[in-house]
Amino acid sequence: MSRPPAITATLSRVAIEPYLALIRAPFLLFSIIVISVPAAVAVEAGTFDPANTVFAFGSVFFAHIAVNVLNIASDYRTGLDEQTEETAYSGGSDVLTEGSLSYRRAVVLGLLSIVVSALFVVPLLLEYGRIILLFYGVGFTLVVGYTDLFARVGLGETACGLGLTLLPTVAVGYIQAGTIPDTIVALAVPMFLVGFNLLLLNEFPDVEADRENGRVNIPIVFGRQAAGYLYALLVGVIVVSLLYPIATGLLPPTVAVGVAPVALLVPVFREVLSNGSPDITEAALGNHILWTQTTIAAFAVGLLLATVL
Repeated sequence: MSRPPAITATLSRVAIEPYLALIRAPFLLFSIIVISVPAAVAVEAGTFDPANTVFAFGSVFFAHIAVNVLNIASDYRTGLDEQTEETAYSGGSDVLTEGSLSYRRAVVLGLLSIVVSALFVVPLLLEYGRIILLFYGVGFTLVVGYTDLFARVGLGETACGLGLTLLPTVAVGYIQAGTIPDTIVALAVPMFLVGFNLLLLNEFPDVEADRENGRVNIPIVFGRQAAGYLYALLVGVIVVSLLYPIATGLLPPTVAVGVAPVALLVPVFREVLSNGSPDITEAALGNHILWTQTTIAAFAVGLLLATVL
């Protein structure tokens, strides 16, 4: 006797939900947003290659899944997840600590995601050769080494800026026509710093737990106060690094729309620039995440606007 459709749907949802939590599904939207920037550069330049963009997106998307899953697996193995409280924006995931999925299954999924990511690279490798191996090799190193290497030697923020935003921008820009356009070069600094700042503020809630588990990052080494000032300073550098290439003609004026989301950071600045050792509320973290996403999306929108104005 077959199950009623409602029961089948409920069972399917129950089976899928732990995996969605493990891959941190809501945050995978960020990969789409990042890829939209080099894609928009190619559209503006008239070199957009839809097939290569799909291949590159597939590789970046599954690499993003891999780093999410392997990070959660590592935090479970070291006991970090038991010392942090999961929130909408920080604290990892409770999917392993609660027993919804096993550690072994998480590791297998993470490694499988790396393999799928590599498969998407094969057509690009056949077309462009060894430089694609360089891009993927750097990306692979950042994915595999983030949690157990870079985050433990003070390079977590740099690895995030490189792997999550800068490298995909440059690599996807390259596979459109086999060159790195000047527009991509002009966007390199703001893209890197947005990724750097993304992790920098996300580290605030877990400073004590991260310190106890051997992680080394800016808020741990210099304190939340200094990290807050650095965060605000880098936002200013992002604005300048965007406006300067616009003023010199490297970027179209419409890309200045990327400055507008800074308004979202007003409540964030109030918290991170406060006296003492500022913590960060979940509401401020939400604004921070929204600023990160809308800033990068605004870069893409500005580039596309330049093609019609």
